[in-house]
Formats: sequence, structure tokens, C-alpha cells
Amino acid sequence: MFFEKDLLSFNILDVLELKQRNVNMFNSGRNFNALSFRFRSDAVLITKTERYSMKDNYVSYFPSRLDYTRVAAVDEMIIVHFDTINYNTKNIEYFIPDDPTVLSELFRKIFDVWNKKELGYKFKCSAILCEIFAECYTQNYVSKSHNPKIHNSVEYLLKNYKKSSLSMKEIADKSFMSEVYFRKLFKKEYGISPQKYMIQLRIQNAVGLISTGYYSLKEIAYMSGYNDCKYFSVEFKKAMGVSPSEYLYNYKPGEEISRRDSAAPTAKETMLATPSN
Repeated sequence: MFFEKDLLSFNILDVLELKQRNVNMFNSGRNFNALSFRFRSDAVLITKTERYSMKDNYVSYFPSRLDYTRVAAVDEMIIVHFDTINYNTKNIEYFIPDDPTVLSELFRKIFDVWNKKELGYKFKCSAILCEIFAECYTQNYVSKSHNPKIHNSVEYLLKNYKKSSLSMKEIADKSFMSEVYFRKLFKKEYGISPQKYMIQLRIQNAVGLISTGYYSLKEIAYMSGYNDCKYFSVEFKKAMGVSPSEYLYNYKPGEEISRRDSAAPTAKETMLATPSN
């Protein structure tokens, strides 16, 4: 998820409040990310492959270059538009906070500070957005403990995903269950297979390493859990829409990676880190 990145570099572009009725809007090709908190909503988000219902108190992350249609009788939210240089995904990511009051207050605070535009407001808003990320992380992490049966396996996966020899059997063994049963429980809890989740963790790690400019692509592949550089390139392109070398070529500090000449990948929404309702 967007808030699980250890050091997320971002540049806030705008903070908006929307109070809309009877919406039927197509969003296409936006070259910025969006993070929203919905105060009141019955919105339905539709992509080529998925359909999701938004409700009151949902926190949602929308990556750049995502095409979708938003339909709602009522949709009231505060949205932060921002660039990021070391996190990219093709997926909408969202969760329902256990304590929405804290997040609703933070979103109202960032909106208020941004619109008053007092001296140093951008620094203050950046600090508030970091608070939002931290609160999202804290509340979402709690949700990972809903099923204690796989807790040990999930913790082991998060600590060892960079190990190239890591297998699903090894992960499942930490919870004393079969691989098949672990896969079933994991997908029910997180809405994604453990294998895909591990790949996403590895690619996110690789993106962060590329942004440092310190390592070769071969070194990055190895440090992200891949012994085979060609296989790493295939997995990276599936996730990011471009090869690691193209990503590196287009990377410039201070600019969003997704602003490139290559075609944007087809969007597919995945609820990544919260149990299905």
C-alpha cells in the first residue's frame, strides 16, 4: 500500500473539497496521484475490469494514468493531489479505517491550511500528509491481525520477501498449515494472492533502489529478491508498464516517473491490504 513505503517522496499539488450530487464522470490520463477521504459517499468506481463501491469514511489512493468512471448520487470528500517519485502502482488502493475520526480531522486540517496559504503552508501541509500516511499505516496494520491463523506467516513474508529462495511453502510453514490453505486464507484476508503481494513488495523495493541512483539494474534485481535479471525485468514491466532500464532512463529527481512517453499500462483495481467486506 502507498503508506507502507518507508520514505515516500512527494510534492503536493493541490488540496480540494468536493461536494457533488448525481455524478457521472469519466477520469482519464491524470498525471498526478490522488488521496481522498470520503465523508459521505455511495460512489461506484468502474474500470475496464473491476467495479468498486465507495462508502462513508473510505480512504482511497488513486495512481496517475488511471482511467475510470465515477458514478454517485452523493460524493463528499477531501482530496490531496500530489506527485511522487518513488512509488507507482497500477491499482486503486483503499481501506476502511477503524477510527475514521482521526483521519477525517487530518484531512480537514490539511484542506484548511492549504487554502489559507499562510507563510510556510506547503511545509505544514507536507507534515500533515505525513501524519495521514502514518495514521493510515497504523490503522491498516491493525487490520492485518484480524486472522491470527496467518499472522506469523504474514510477518515472515514482510521481513523476508527480498530473499530469492523464499517459497510459499516456507511462508505457510510459519503458521503450521499447508500452502493451499495459507493461500486461501491470505486471499480472503487481503484480497490478493500472497504470491502477487510478494511481487508487489519486491517491485516497490526495486523502484526505491532505482531512485537512489547508486546501483546497477543487476544489483537492484538481486537486492529485490531476483537471481535472474531477465525474469526481474519481466515482472517489473508487468507491474510498472515499462522495463527497469526504461524506468531508469526516464527517472529524474523531482519528477513523477509515470510522466513518460511510453503508453500507460491498463488499469486494474486491486484491494490490496484490507479484508473484503
